[in-house]
Amino acid sequence: MTFSNLISTKLVPLTSFLLAIIFAYPPATIADDKEVANFWIPSNSMAKNFYGGLAVGYGDNHYPDSNQDGSVSGISDDNNDNVYHLYAGYQINDTFSVQAGYSDLGHADFRGTSSGGPSWAAGPVSATHDADGWELGVMGRWPIAPRWYAIGYLGWMWWESKETFVETSGTTVIYESGGDASYAVGFEFDIGLKGRIVYRFIGSHREVGDLGYNVNTATAEIVYRFP
Repeated sequence: MTFSNLISTKLVPLTSFLLAIIFAYPPATIADDKEVANFWIPSNSMAKNFYGGLAVGYGDNHYPDSNQDGSVSGISDDNNDNVYHLYAGYQINDTFSVQAGYSDLGHADFRGTSSGGPSWAAGPVSATHDADGWELGVMGRWPIAPRWYAIGYLGWMWWESKETFVETSGTTVIYESGGDASYAVGFEFDIGLKGRIVYRFIGSHREVGDLGYNVNTATAEIVYRFP
């Protein structure tokens, strides 16, 4: 699945679902509730300009495609899994922030039967791939409508991956680590609590593993900005 296809098939429906929740409980109603506002917007915070966020969503890992050496038939693969991202950031100005966090990019697997080839012994074969890592980057946001922003992210991910290969000759486990650039684009929506709570809808691209497996993700995120 390409990055653009992931956005259209996964991020758009996820965004539509969350927008339905937003409009079911209008942000203006939340902002007008002083008791709620005072709870979420404490005064004299020592964490001014910092924010924290949680992202959950869907990932597409191109890893299974790399295991077909031409000898495998009856292929059953799963390159889709749930992903999550925990992060914190510091808002430098109205446009740019520095952001760091941890990402779990999920699990992918490949199964089939090999007739014997360059990569596989004859017989049943399988391969699995798990990846996660830490990221540091710069987030930018630009207003496009009241309470709506276009956002873009460019960063670096220090990743770790585990590959497990099972065939008739035995099991091989390979651990790898390294770093690669990552990027993301999306939208941010201020729900009305004076910019303290925002939703983000983001499509991201990362490469992990020494062979550079593409991992594309679509996530919905909630961010709390400290006063």
